[in-house]
Amino acid sequence: MRIDSPTTTQTGPTPAQWRGIRTRDTSMDGRFFYGVLSTSIVCRPSCAARPARPESLVCYETVEQASAAGFRPCLRCRPDRPETW
Repeated sequence: MRIDSPTTTQTGPTPAQWRGIRTRDTSMDGRFFYGVLSTSIVCRPSCAARPARPESLVCYETVEQASAAGFRPCLRCRPDRPETW
């Protein structure tokens, strides 16, 4: 599966985003989503899965943008189901 290269709506994590991912901050849920390049999975910032290195992550404003770029939703945090947040 080919993952699109970064655009204005998808970039690596900012320091604040990375901090939110590392601490599994639930207050960041819905503000952004991150895709893991090695697995093609998109997660919420509070996902319980161990995060990849920041250079392996791509951030998106919406889960739909990540899906359009070729990422599939994580089965653990279910970013495509806001009612589970």
